[in-house]
Amino acid sequence: MIDIYDAEALVKIYRMLEKRCEALDRFIENHAYYFSNSCDELGSLDVCNNIIDLMARKNQLINLNMILKKAISTLSDNDKKILYIKMNYTISMSEICGIFSLKERTAFRRIERAFQNLADALNASKYVSKLEKIIDSEDWIVKIRNEVKNRRQSYKSNVLAT
Repeated sequence: MIDIYDAEALVKIYRMLEKRCEALDRFIENHAYYFSNSCDELGSLDVCNNIIDLMARKNQLINLNMILKKAISTLSDNDKKILYIKMNYTISMSEICGIFSLKERTAFRRIERAFQNLADALNASKYVSKLEKIIDSEDWIVKIRNEVKNRRQSYKSNVLAT
């Protein structure tokens, strides 16, 4: 199951996906160019296998992007606005409060709801098991998910304590 932490991590990495794919393309091109002429038969097989693995990884990131876009398209306009801001800007809670004219607790609840609605949309999609495999296979996404979880739990405990 995709949870609220996964949803926020996916929103955080959304703008990075295209750059990751471009970097993989460059790496594949360089890998093929530099190693294809200097390898013997066994080395060429390794180069080909590495290129195939990298292309499969790029394909997974493209699929992740498409699954995420599809899920976001099913959300309400308010949820889309919040997620758009979270995807494209590094913004503080006080800035979000100013944009939406909300108190901090209300803004926090609205953001929570947007991430939960995204998680629900992702879980309702027929691609949820594929999405879970992609997330678990990408260490950088797992790291961001863990950072999100730790930060959110810390923030929740601080907000609820006041």
